[in-house]
Amino acid sequence: MIIVHLIHDTPTLKACAATCFSWYNVATPHLHHTLTLRQWSPDTSHKRLNPLASLDKFGLLPFVKRVQFEKELFAVPWVIPATFDCQSMRYFCALENVQELAIADLDFSKFPAGLGDYFGRFSHSLRSVTLSGPRGTRRQLLNFLILFPQLDDIEISHYHSKAETHEELDTRSTLTRGGLRGRLTLVEFGEEGLLEDIAAAFGGMRFTSMDLENVRGMRLLLGACADTLETLRIYLDDISQDCKRVLDP
Repeated sequence: MIIVHLIHDTPTLKACAATCFSWYNVATPHLHHTLTLRQWSPDTSHKRLNPLASLDKFGLLPFVKRVQFEKELFAVPWVIPATFDCQSMRYFCALENVQELAIADLDFSKFPAGLGDYFGRFSHSLRSVTLSGPRGTRRQLLNFLILFPQLDDIEISHYHSKAETHEELDTRSTLTRGGLRGRLTLVEFGEEGLLEDIAAAFGGMRFTSMDLENVRGMRLLLGACADTLETLRIYLDDISQDCKRVLDP
């Protein structure tokens, strides 16, 4: 009970972990809940996932519940296949309990074979995806999301798809129903067609909370989640006449 009150106080948690073995066992999961990976060098051969080796050495990887890849620092894409070399993948595979995944500046074109070999291992546990400034086609982004059939929360910011010849989604491949029951956050999102594809792939949308800023397809979202929505945050400048009709009692 004491440790729970301190989960946002990292220095105190560290002190508690050094007190005795029992306190160490209770404090450690909170100290290593989030793993942040960042670009240390513009050199594409630089081992960027090195922190994984240290965590594995002390048996801490199973405690990681959130993995976040930070923004590019040197105008050089770094979340690319070369980042996941054989040694890094050995440790990456040991992340067994990841529930949240956040990636900034993900360029799907850097992964011509898709991202399943890298992130598909989280399919059984992942509940939340955050993508900031993703680059790629609607189908590429959709194929990434459907890697995670248990997904509940989606956050996408600053996304406008690349030009593509759109393929109709094969609704026979609809995923197991039951996901998309949490929170949806969209900022500067201009792809209503992608929202339709996501709804088809997941068997509908049942979000209970939505935060929408400068979004195309707001009417579609409000209609799809009319029976489940509990909280809604929108911006007056974004409310079209169609949305006003949906919002009216």
